[in-house]
Amino acid sequence: MKRLTRVIKYFICDFLYKVKYHNEEVLDQYPTYLICPNHSSVLDPVFVFPKKYDNDIYIVAKKELFNHASFRWLAKRYNVFAIDRDNVDVRSMLKSFTIFKENDKAKLIIFPEGKVVSDEEVGKVHKKGAAFIASHINKPIIPVYITRNPSIFHKVDVIYGKPYMINEEDNTGNKLENISKQLIEKIYSLNEENYKWNL
Repeated sequence: MKRLTRVIKYFICDFLYKVKYHNEEVLDQYPTYLICPNHSSVLDPVFVFPKKYDNDIYIVAKKELFNHASFRWLAKRYNVFAIDRDNVDVRSMLKSFTIFKENDKAKLIIFPEGKVVSDEEVGKVHKKGAAFIASHINKPIIPVYITRNPSIFHKVDVIYGKPYMINEEDNTGNKLENISKQLIEKIYSLNEENYKWNL
């Protein structure tokens, strides 16, 4: 399965798209963390990590996807678990806590926008799940910007931001709301038009 995964990732990231990773070194600053990208394409989970990072990765996905048998098959093999985006999902939160408790190298991909976002919605939608989890488990968040609406055979930039922590005392409603908005701002501040490259 790992070999097949690498072949598929190579085909998508190196052939169909030209994925370029920036500030990749931040991924090695901590052994475990939440990775929080923007979300404009169903391929974002494939783009978000370089090929060498193929272990200990977990992905949060909307529960509606699990209505499809093919997705459930993939989910079992790629550490994907469901979350209810419209309600307080205690089960998914506990699943996240357990992952980090049992695996000291866990890397959790969670999209703080909560869905694939249209151009009109950029910067206007967010969910509090990532901030809530990070504040409870004392693990860093790495904000990530991925080129929006990628086109086949064109470059896709994946830009990692500086990891940062969220304090446990900030996991109350109003504070989480503001922290979640700030996370979205951090993500989009990394985009290719504004980011100062370290070339």
